[in-house]
Amino acid sequence: MKIGFLIKNLSSGGAERATVSLANYFALHSQDVEIITFNSVDSFYPLEESVCVRTAELGELEQSASAKRLFGSIKRIIAIRRFVKSLQLDVLIGMSFAMTWYAVLATMFIKTKSVGTERSNPYRYKATKLNTFLRKFFYNFTDGYVFQTRKAAQFFGNKKSERDIIIPNAIFNETVYSLSPPAERKRIICATGRLIKLKRFDLLIDAFAKIAEQIPDYMLFIFGDGEEKEDLENQIEYLGLKNRIILAGTDPQAVRFVNFASVFVLSSDFEGMPNALLEALAMGVPCVSTRCEMGPDELIENRVSGILTDVGSSEQLAEAMLEIIENPDFAKKLSENGRKLLKTHSIENISRQWLDYLSRI
Repeated sequence: MKIGFLIKNLSSGGAERATVSLANYFALHSQDVEIITFNSVDSFYPLEESVCVRTAELGELEQSASAKRLFGSIKRIIAIRRFVKSLQLDVLIGMSFAMTWYAVLATMFIKTKSVGTERSNPYRYKATKLNTFLRKFFYNFTDGYVFQTRKAAQFFGNKKSERDIIIPNAIFNETVYSLSPPAERKRIICATGRLIKLKRFDLLIDAFAKIAEQIPDYMLFIFGDGEEKEDLENQIEYLGLKNRIILAGTDPQAVRFVNFASVFVLSSDFEGMPNALLEALAMGVPCVSTRCEMGPDELIENRVSGILTDVGSSEQLAEAMLEIIENPDFAKKLSENGRKLLKTHSIENISRQWLDYLSRI
């Protein structure tokens, strides 16, 4: 089978990592794989030599609605279609909701099948009236669709549930597979993600402040950068916790640090599929997460493999963190059950599901 992926570029990011990991797996399992990109950025992640990357060199679209943006979009469709026809692809996978639109238009009236993906939260992410309409409109013209969560599939009304499939994100970070739970955990609580409002690190900081006196030898580390950094720094200073809450910035090796944590916390208002939570669970770090849209309640069985709390409740986050810290047996149970995701969400298992699905459509 000749499989094509359509993605803006291969810089760092969740969709980019997934594209490269799936492409590598398919290539190693006797499939011809092509990746079509809009601009030439060297792949941030290592690619198998047999995976070919084709670049259309199309640049960026005009940001505002205009004739230039329309003509730019048409130019993209024509360029992609030329690649698809010349490469004689059996299937073209759009690796985001926007790439899905291009995949549909570029494969119309030819033998190549289009497969769409929804890798974000369609209820929240770029959920303008126009984008919501376009998501649902182009969904009807795909030959297949892959969702990461049940909730994402429900957004489209389960109209073609027999045709579509739910395949969760794999643990694409290969470092996770090399790590084991430590014999003794450090007295730290960890969180990772962009410092933006929807991640609600302000809520986590408030939660930590509520129990700080009860756990005087624990520290909170938050890995990531973003627009909320200054506000979070001011909040930490106001609470008098500069020596105990560390905004650690971005670090490609943060996952190794998280592996030693006593608790990992996801405090978001909403998600698509939280890779950081998936990785922490798979490493056996006891986890606390808000029961937010979407993903956490499909990864965590409450009080079995982690603790789920109400969105926006710093009190519940604080209670959950304290319960794990004060109950080693409970923490161990969460760790052992969370670690089962290492098998169910392995690159091998998830990639095999993808390949089996593509061979059926």
